Parts: sequence; C-alpha cells; structure tokens
Amino acid sequence: MPPAIKRALINIGLADKEVAVLLVLLQNGPMLATNVSKIAKLNRTTTYGLLKELSGKGLVSSVNKNESATRYQSIAPEMLPGYVERKRDELLSSKKDLEGVIPQLLLMRNKGKVLPKVQFFEGISGVEQAYEDMLEHNNEKMIYALTGLEGAVTSMTQTWMDYFIDQRNKRSIKAEYIVPATQKAIEATKDDAKKGRVASFIPAEYNFNTEICIYDHKVSILSYSQENPVALIIEDETIAYAMKQIFNYVQSTAK
Repeated sequence: MPPAIKRALINIGLADKEVAVLLVLLQNGPMLATNVSKIAKLNRTTTYGLLKELSGKGLVSSVNKNESATRYQSIAPEMLPGYVERKRDELLSSKKDLEGVIPQLLLMRNKGKVLPKVQFFEGISGVEQAYEDMLEHNNEKMIYALTGLEGAVTSMTQTWMDYFIDQRNKRSIKAEYIVPATQKAIEATKDDAKKGRVASFIPAEYNFNTEICIYDHKVSILSYSQENPVALIIEDETIAYAMKQIFNYVQSTAK
C-alpha cells in the first residue's frame, strides 16, 4: 500500500485499523466480514466493530444479494472528497455549537470556586424580605449598617419598623450603624439603647437615601426610592469583609 494513500485516509480522521479495513474494501469490492478480517489481519470481532464504525461514517455499506451472509463494500473512491466536504460542514457546525456553550464550560471549570450569590428584590415587600434575611440568617448576631435613616423612616411603615426591631431584639441581634446627622435621624436615635443599637454620626451634608447592611458573609443594599424601592443581597465572604473594613474606617471617623 502506497504510504501516500494511508496518510491521506488518516488525514481525513480515520484510525489505522479503520484505514486497513477501508483499503481492503476499496481494492476488492463487496466482501464477507470474515474475508476482510483475514486480509486486514484483524480478528473478526474487531473487524465487525470497525465495519460498523465505517458504516456510521458513510464510508461503508452492507450488501445482501439474496444471500444469508452480509457482504460489505466501500464507497467509490471518487466519492471520498465528498465525504471530506461533509466532515468539514459537520466540523463547522460543531464549532458553532461549541462556541455557544463556552460560557457554560467556563462556569463548570470554575464550579470549584465559590462565586458570589446575588438576590434581587423589588418593591416595599421585597425590601421587607431583604430585612427578614438579616433576622433569619445571622449567626454572628450582629448588623453593621450605613443607613440613610430618613429614607427608611419615610418609606417603611412604623408598624413594620417596630416589628423588625422587636424581632431583632428577641433574637439578640445587635446593630451598629452610621447615619447622617439630620434632625430626623437624631430624633430617631434617642431611644437606641432600648432598641439594641448604637449610632455613629457623619455630617448631615452626606445624607443619602439608601442603606447598606453587613451581616455574616452578606451585604444587603436597600434603596428607598419612592418610585421603585429595591433591595440587593450579595453573599460573598470577600465582599462582606471589604465592606466591614470600610464600615470600621467610617465609624472610626464618625462622632
């Protein structure tokens, strides 16, 4: 067998044994599998498997001309370039499919890494749900908050605020928070000792209409926008630690 022929068949993606079987059929026409195995010098079980593989690739077909035994034949030699064209089209299609799943593969590759878990809540009921998470998932029994207290007082009902403080105290969850020193905020902090919380003040000019709460390995960001109140909970140890460090720094400069 000329080396160029074997090399050409291997280059279209065939294994050595597949090439051996296909060459036997290309040279001899329809044959019994037993005869193919003898000429290719392969055992019959292996030969049957290879014939099945080549049939699946469209390079071999079975022939049964009113005989009990099945004979096998290869495609005509001049049809081999067409096979290569089909393989090229299949590979191009596979390439597109593979490109489409690359983002999922990257996620699978990184599944051993703990990615931040993010939850989004919308509306006042959603903001209340985010507050509930501070009660339900707070092993450290502590909340650190940078809060625009005026926004919270304006947006949340007094009934809800009383409920939250009551539940927090029943669960022995303390709170330290940093708040702009507006008149409303100062009034709201007068009975903090009874509410199990400690306030630190920053200048009123830095007032804002949101709240950032740090607890366990979570950071909750709540926006008290009148049009569309929303809340976001990020569960990530690194982010929570960074925010706690920022809180500590601001608290050290507050009054």
